[in-house]
Amino acid sequence: MLQNHPDLRLILPLETSLHIDAQKALSRFSDRVLIKPCQSHIDMADKPARALRQGLSSSMGVAIQAHASGDAQGVLSVGNTGALMILSKRLLGTLGGIDRPALATQIPTRKQPLLMMDLGANLEMSPKQLAQLGLLAISWYRARGIMKPSIALLNIGKESNKGPEDIREAGKLLHRAAPECYAGFAEGDDVFNGDLHALICNGFAGNIALKTTEGLADWLTTMMADELSNSKSLRWLIPLWRHTIKRIEKRISPARHGGAMLLGVCGHVAKTHGKSDEKTIKYALEYLVKQTKTADQARLQSEFDRLQRGLNSPE
Repeated sequence: MLQNHPDLRLILPLETSLHIDAQKALSRFSDRVLIKPCQSHIDMADKPARALRQGLSSSMGVAIQAHASGDAQGVLSVGNTGALMILSKRLLGTLGGIDRPALATQIPTRKQPLLMMDLGANLEMSPKQLAQLGLLAISWYRARGIMKPSIALLNIGKESNKGPEDIREAGKLLHRAAPECYAGFAEGDDVFNGDLHALICNGFAGNIALKTTEGLADWLTTMMADELSNSKSLRWLIPLWRHTIKRIEKRISPARHGGAMLLGVCGHVAKTHGKSDEKTIKYALEYLVKQTKTADQARLQSEFDRLQRGLNSPE
């Protein structure tokens, strides 16, 4: 990553016991990696409340404070999602009108990338909070020049009477606030058809949907490679198909799409799996770098403010 981005500088908060090993591993880039001391770290099993009590001195807290102070232009974490949400809200603040920031990422589809949110930051959401995510997604696209993105709510059916009451009510709110962009409900088999720009759901459904697609992508690429390798009649095709398989793997590999942004906070915060390997972290960091260079927070806020007025206006 550092080799491919000569202008990139990293701040790496670490507990003192890890400094020597980190300095040895990163000795080639000692002038571009600043190791900052911290007193602790937040475990995956820790409750979010601990982040409020002790999180400021943790590696995650030190990283977010560096972003808040302007020493860093973004933060990448592989840690506890709840703690990341709480500390980001406390130290960076949220866009005006946002009740709950959400984890969002773009996944490849048949036609265009699909922005999915929330992916696990908020397991339960009220109708208004779901509608706010829809408006945030619209604002995110408009800040990038796409003025009429098509957004939908994930549901078990497309009919207006299908699904839980909170999703049905969120649909009514979105239809009122942004009728030109709201496409209604979408089912699971609509995720990859490429007709939508964004798909909105609570963090419980979103996390399951995302990890299911990641598991399917892993299985498909492995299955194709195994079928070619194990079949004598197809083995001769390996030299011809190798590049095709690599292109397919590149498009659908979870490692390449493992970075999620915490949208709704006043800054650039990215999250990837705690089980991420070196390749996944590299791609997540590249995604974060891209967001810091292309995201227009002021435009995002102004678009959201305008849409929010429609959400709050009486029927």
